[in-house]
Amino acid sequence: MRSKISIITVIFLLAVGLFTAAGRPIEWTMQSDHTPGMAAWDLYMSWTEDIYRLSGGRLRITLHPPGAIVPFMEVFKAVSMGVLDLAASWGPFWVGIDPVFGLFCPSAAGMSPHETNLWRHEWGGWDLAREKYAQFNIHWTPFITNPPEMFLWAHHPIRTFADLEGLTVRAAGLSLVMFGRLGISAFWIPGGETAPALLKGIVDAAEYMSLAEDMRVGFHEAVSYAMVGPRATVVASDLMINMDRWNELPPDLQAIVTATSLKYQFISTLKLEKLEKEALAKAIEYGVTIVHIEECLARLVRQTFDEMFAEFAAKCPFFARVWESQRAFLEEYRPFRAIMWPWE
Repeated sequence: MRSKISIITVIFLLAVGLFTAAGRPIEWTMQSDHTPGMAAWDLYMSWTEDIYRLSGGRLRITLHPPGAIVPFMEVFKAVSMGVLDLAASWGPFWVGIDPVFGLFCPSAAGMSPHETNLWRHEWGGWDLAREKYAQFNIHWTPFITNPPEMFLWAHHPIRTFADLEGLTVRAAGLSLVMFGRLGISAFWIPGGETAPALLKGIVDAAEYMSLAEDMRVGFHEAVSYAMVGPRATVVASDLMINMDRWNELPPDLQAIVTATSLKYQFISTLKLEKLEKEALAKAIEYGVTIVHIEECLARLVRQTFDEMFAEFAAKCPFFARVWESQRAFLEEYRPFRAIMWPWE
């Protein structure tokens, strides 16, 4: 009798264990490219909460700040190898792996946020990005779309190339390469360390993100001049998901992740542009002077990017495919827009 009870107890406990395991949520570890307190971090957190709610608790994503799991510049490798399940990222960080990653955020191509999303969704950009990231065991999905970045912040106004000469600049991605080609001393440090570096004179000028995000990390407290110009006309962040983790998800959870990411791609453009308007008023009140770079410097930046891309395209067929796709899109779309909506 006691033996029968023991067997029944074991069977019951095994059944409870199997039921509990079946009902346990999938746990993903995610690292952010933005620090807590920044607008993008708030959007990432809201996204993870939506994923958990819409999945009925079946997929739980734990978000960590930059460097919490792996060093900032090791995120790509960590996602590729499965050390991280996923990460919010920015393609130009990975130009050292392949310059083409810089084009998947088409800021250096001069696209607006709207043009970026249009190229991605209707002119083949999405397929090109997924094809390239898949070579590294990464599933790619577009994510947050930010407004244009500030051209530079500095202690003195910068309007022409002559104002840049002799300065030390903090830059990232393709902008770092561009400044170097112009003969400007430029190097990368994490965005959160940039305002203190400006304040201490470690760098003379710096770019990071949009006005609102730059002010959240204290740029306006470090220097008095914020330059506006077409260096980075959009900041399009991505989700990099380890391909093995992605393939393990059932189709309905894959659909939830994709659809929710696209929701945030849309609402981020609106929310962050509203924050820009609010930030401009705060910056002026604080005493920041907004300076527009002159057309000659803007043309020089555009020319330098185009020369870089022509060289990269000559060396790499895939880079050429992406760059030609973007050029063809702009050549086709902008004349159409000028005819239909000339007031824009």
